[in-house]
Amino acid sequence: MRKFFSVLFSTFLYAFCVAQFTANDVKFFAGTGSQTAYFVADFKDGTDDRSYVWGVRFNPGQNITPPQMLQMIKAAEPAFDYNLTFNNGFLDKVSFNSHSQQSSPDWWSLWTATDPSAFGMNGWMNSGIIEDGTWYGASYGFSNPTAEAPVLPIAAYGSQWYNASQITNWIGAGSHRSLVVVDFGTNNSNGNANSFVFGIQYNGTITGEQALQMIASYTNTFSFTAASNQISSASLNSFSGTSSGNSSWKLYKGTNLSNWKTSANLSSVVLNNNDWFGLGFGSRRPFIPTEANVNLSIKDIAKESFRIFPNPASDFIMIDTTDKIEKVALYSVTGQQVLTATNNKINIQNLPSGVYVVEIQTDKSVISKKIIKR
Repeated sequence: MRKFFSVLFSTFLYAFCVAQFTANDVKFFAGTGSQTAYFVADFKDGTDDRSYVWGVRFNPGQNITPPQMLQMIKAAEPAFDYNLTFNNGFLDKVSFNSHSQQSSPDWWSLWTATDPSAFGMNGWMNSGIIEDGTWYGASYGFSNPTAEAPVLPIAAYGSQWYNASQITNWIGAGSHRSLVVVDFGTNNSNGNANSFVFGIQYNGTITGEQALQMIASYTNTFSFTAASNQISSASLNSFSGTSSGNSSWKLYKGTNLSNWKTSANLSSVVLNNNDWFGLGFGSRRPFIPTEANVNLSIKDIAKESFRIFPNPASDFIMIDTTDKIEKVALYSVTGQQVLTATNNKINIQNLPSGVYVVEIQTDKSVISKKIIKR
């Protein structure tokens, strides 16, 4: 009896959750026309982004078959792929970014619905043409332990909707580049997302928090606060968001808009060349961004021979400069040298709290600047 009520509750909870997702939430569409159908792929691979949905558009009388629907999505999205067998009647494999499942050791089960809360099993792959308003589901797992309908999907984004070549004003210096997308979870009057992107340059690796500190050091229009390894608040120009209850900042990492992966906390975000870091306020993953205005031209950036951040600092300082660093020395306020280094990331964890002078010797000059060690 307990098992029965557990299954009943799970079914109710699933239906309630999926009912919150409608056709209006679908973002990616392939093709054109007055009619629409939807394809959901649930990879059942244990990840928190296991299920995605794409839309296809077509006109009455166009007679699009299910295999043609998948081909339309594949042609529009390089990160999506599939394979059919047995005269196109059997779905053998579906892949999207890091997700991929093939008919071994289990199989894909097929489902249809007019509402994503009411999928019913239906072998639609070889059953004529797709219909307007119909949801076509594929869920991996047919006999282990049993076939299950696709769960609440994520709206798939396009991997080509935005790329680094669209950045016109890069912040910082170095051979590596990353994008930082800050999405406030709202739309403007034109329906476009209030989502903004910064391009940053650096050497080696950089943490998510370092990336945000770098951005904040270059522009007074962006600021953020963090507590317990999470973002507490962030603001850019007139936009702001403060974490409270379900309205919280969530962290993401990826290499384009289509493959965001959730990150548990700031310490788990480490960026290397071409990585993306995303902040999303609310439930929406960072969407198509507009380049943020950092109020600092490229010429202005060039005038700054170096920057030190964060300041104040507790664990490390980063020196951002286009010049070649030959030596870095830290002095106490009494003039005692307490630390030397030759790279641009300096660990100051073992220094007592207080004020220090950082002396940077480059191939062009010697510069001194005060920092505060917390």
